[in-house]
Amino acid sequence: MKTLHSDRILNSLWVLFCVALVSACGGGGDSQDASSGGTGSVGIMLTDAPADLELFASVNATIERIALLGGDAGRVEIFSGPAETVDLLSLRNESIPFAFQDSVPAGSYCKIRLTLANPDGLELVLAEDGASYYPKLPGNGKLDLQVRGCFTLTEGESITLQLDLDAGHSIHIVKRGNKDVFNFRPVVFVDVLDAEFTGRLVRLDGVIGGVDGNTETLLLCDALPAGQDDDRDCVKVFLGVDSAFFVNTEPAYQGDARPLDELLNERNIGNPASVVGLHRSFDYPYEDLDIPPDAYPSSGECRVWLTGVEPIDQPEAGLCDELEASLFADAVLIDEEGVIIRDHRPRMALDGLAVEMGDFSRVEGAVAADADAQGFTMTTEAAEPLAVELQNPVGYNGTRIITKHGELLDYTAITVLRLLQVDGVRLPAPDSIKAAVVIVDTSNNSQMAAEGSVASVETDGFILTPEAGSTPCGVVGDLLVTLAERVNVTTLIITDDTVDIIPDGEVEAGQSVGVKGVCEAGGLTASYLVIVDDRRL
Repeated sequence: MKTLHSDRILNSLWVLFCVALVSACGGGGDSQDASSGGTGSVGIMLTDAPADLELFASVNATIERIALLGGDAGRVEIFSGPAETVDLLSLRNESIPFAFQDSVPAGSYCKIRLTLANPDGLELVLAEDGASYYPKLPGNGKLDLQVRGCFTLTEGESITLQLDLDAGHSIHIVKRGNKDVFNFRPVVFVDVLDAEFTGRLVRLDGVIGGVDGNTETLLLCDALPAGQDDDRDCVKVFLGVDSAFFVNTEPAYQGDARPLDELLNERNIGNPASVVGLHRSFDYPYEDLDIPPDAYPSSGECRVWLTGVEPIDQPEAGLCDELEASLFADAVLIDEEGVIIRDHRPRMALDGLAVEMGDFSRVEGAVAADADAQGFTMTTEAAEPLAVELQNPVGYNGTRIITKHGELLDYTAITVLRLLQVDGVRLPAPDSIKAAVVIVDTSNNSQMAAEGSVASVETDGFILTPEAGSTPCGVVGDLLVTLAERVNVTTLIITDDTVDIIPDGEVEAGQSVGVKGVCEAGGLTASYLVIVDDRRL
């Protein structure tokens, strides 16, 4: 394999993009109908891992296109612009929906092509002086992400992909004399969001379109990017024993936790709300409609059929055009033969952990003093520490303390220097915040990055010859790199036209590599390994 020369990476940035499948996508673009097996839905979520907040004020990625490639269906556009810019640093704790496509031909797909604007598709804004840097993009900004084992979309199915634009493991600084240079190596992992892999917390803002106290669900509408069916942009939110509800819409409640039955009241329909939760995997039909033939409408008529409602309680049949014009979310329209001719069920579902109604602030910082059951203090951009009040009502849920992956914690996880984000309502006297959600970063933030070439392969790792002038882990000269038991390995094949990103690889002498891990006695234990095969002319 060819060694990556330093002049080739002079203006690059090492970015780790983690991709996972998102519930039912839309967002425009023409599709080539390469399959005769009907269509399904594919969606794209975006998230990020922490970058150095002291170094960067923002990391802006401008996305022009996203397409599925390969297998039975050829090339299918999921997102085709206009280009959208996303600040990756705003996605450190949660994922957001980016695009949805409802008419994806059923079939097998093996690659995802992510196209960034070129040459300025990645902007690094430094925190110190606000200056912007635009690393050179290899492959003309075209990143081909190989899906491990491919995936198959069946007719009527909804699949969710999550793109984890991992700036924290991606941005690597190299000293060139007295100057810092940013290396760009686009590393992407592809995962399917399903019952086994739920991904990152999801945050959605929308309007409550319906509530159901019997099933403890609500519909959050206007919450997703418009797809081909704009009226399917609702999300079904499932509530339960781990869910909490917070209100800041009237003087009596200033971000207070309230019982769920107050949320599941029809008077809340039409109110704006934010939901924090976890993606819930389901395939259409996610509930068995089980429409009996004697419930089919008469010839020339149609009938609205509601999911989860008994046949005897379904709406009456009527004229198809009139019913279609008034069809609402979480319903389908059937014809005289019981065939679904219009499907308005939500593209996406969440297990809701917190629902916020009203204005809530979001504050980021680090823990200044360990928490007790009542609260803690945190450092922010302000000069003085901010007091955070934890809510502990009797009989129902209060402040949700959670990880980025939705694991419920208690106040003992809030310890000094841990990074966190707090949703809540600011109280002026004294300056404090009444918390609804506390997202705690439980990851290891003390990892070291290094780049160089493989001098030799050892039993459990390899010897790295670092780039000239660098001393990773304080070691001068060659560095022993031991691979962790669970190491993420990615291979980049860089050509003039594209960058192929493969979630696998084998270390060989002479390769150019990048590693990230924990410094230990005698070397570095790597949890991330990037193998670079540069084939540019």
